[in-house]
Parts: sequence; C-alpha cells; structure tokens
Amino acid sequence: MLLAQGHEVVATYYKPTVDIRDLAALQLQEVDITDWCAVWDSIHAFQPEAVYHLAAQSYPTVSWARPVETMRTNVIGTVNIFEAVKRLAKKPRVIVAGSSAAYGLVAPDKVPISEDFPLQPLHPYGVSKVATEQLACQYWTGFGIEAIPVRIFNCTGPRKSGDAMSDFARRTVWLERHPAENGIRVGNLNTRRTIVDVRDLNRGMILLLDHGAPGQAYNLGGEIAYPMRELLDQVLALSSRRDITAVADPKLFRPTDEPVIWGSSAKLKAATGWQPQIPLTQTIADMLDYWRGKPSEALLT
Repeated sequence: MLLAQGHEVVATYYKPTVDIRDLAALQLQEVDITDWCAVWDSIHAFQPEAVYHLAAQSYPTVSWARPVETMRTNVIGTVNIFEAVKRLAKKPRVIVAGSSAAYGLVAPDKVPISEDFPLQPLHPYGVSKVATEQLACQYWTGFGIEAIPVRIFNCTGPRKSGDAMSDFARRTVWLERHPAENGIRVGNLNTRRTIVDVRDLNRGMILLLDHGAPGQAYNLGGEIAYPMRELLDQVLALSSRRDITAVADPKLFRPTDEPVIWGSSAKLKAATGWQPQIPLTQTIADMLDYWRGKPSEALLT
C-alpha cells in the first residue's frame, strides 16, 4: 500500500510469521529488535520520515509459555526503537502497534468499548502491549517524538498467519487436499470477536500517520462481534467440502480468554474519516485462495 503511494519502504523482519517470499517487492532487512546496535544501524542508515512499529511477539498463548521472551521483545524492543529515533536529527512520526489485549476482561454489556476503558490485561502479551503504549506516550511527553499508539483488534487477511481466522482457512485448505480426514482442529468457539481485514487496518494506520494526535491511543477494529463458531462456519461455507467438522484441541485453548473483544473505532473515524471497506466474505475468500496457492507443507502446523 505504501509502495503504491510512491513511498520508499524498508521492511524489517526477524523470525517472520509470514512467508517473506510474498514480499519480493520490498527492501527487506533482518533486524532483531532486541539488539540495540542492529536497530540503530537500520534506522540511522535509512533515515525514515515515518516508522510503523509492528515488531512483536504477538501471540497471547505463546506469551504464557515464554513470558520473558515476550517482555524482552515487546518492551525492550520498543525502547530500542525510540532510543534510536531520539538520536536522529530529524525525528520521524512513529505509529506504534498496540493491542485490544490491553483491555483484558470486558463484560458483554460494556462493549463496544472506547479508549478510556480501564486497561486490565489478562496475559503477559497484553501487559507487554500496555507497556509499549505507555512508552510511546512517555517519549512523546519527554522527548517530543510524535508517537501514536493504535489498539488493534482482531485482524486477518491474505498472507497473515497465526490468528484464528487464518488458521481456519489454512486448515480448511489442508482438508480440501486430504479427503480421508474431516476434522478441523479448533480452540474456544464460544468467544466473540470483531474482524477487520488487514488491508483496512493498513489504511487506518496510514491515515493516522497524518491525522492522529501524538500521545493519544486509537482503537482500530471491525464493526460486528461474531461468535467464533459463526466465523468458522463462514470459512467452511466457502470450502469445496461440506463434511468438515470441528474438533476441539486442548492445545489451542488459553489459560484465560476474553469472552468478547469489541472496540469502538469512533475516535479513529472522527480523526481520519476511515471506514472499513472490505466485507468479511471477501476477506475469507481471499484467504482461502492465498492458502490454495501454497504447497501442502506450508499448510502444516
């Protein structure tokens, strides 16, 4: 999207969760965000006009198993980004990827929540994202770095992996190729989640770069809170098979899980004019087509 607008872009990665072969059009650099020297070398060499800080250990389940790694990556990594930006003569604006996980447990009668809702995260990942956001505000207040946190709610789309929707799509395509099996592994299907297409998410973050207020957080997410069971049904409805059934996998359940995650994007819309444009049916169809174009070994986890 930034390339299409004529911008020069350097994309960094480390232990990528997407297939970087899909990103051939980008200048790619391998940068460990926890390595101060590597972060400084990359930022100092490129002298960016804007930074989209998306690097993180971003899986709540993994954060329970590896809390130290999660904190080091997400918190120390964020400090490294801001310390590097602080040393530039011309300081870029920084969009900081926060998370709806910062809110934690929200009663169903309180949704959709606005940005002034208390932050009470349920897992180490959520705690790390609260810290990330607070660091953004501190560097704005203390050093004038124009940092804008974005509390991202559940998003998905082509090329994305590791979220429930992309897992549904990937496992469905695997089953399309293996007719002898019909069980799709799932976690908790009773929770409710909004879904925003990653392409709409990207548009929102680009708009915030020009129109967001530094030091203020913005929710960015979908409009409808769907039961996960319904989202799975929508994926299976676009499959070439009609006999796939859900099989609960204990490994996919979290120690704690928010019953509903649904935020209001009214503040974002007022500031930028953003509106989601891609319907869920298109998102799902595009995801299935993406995975159908991958070899079978890419479908296994």
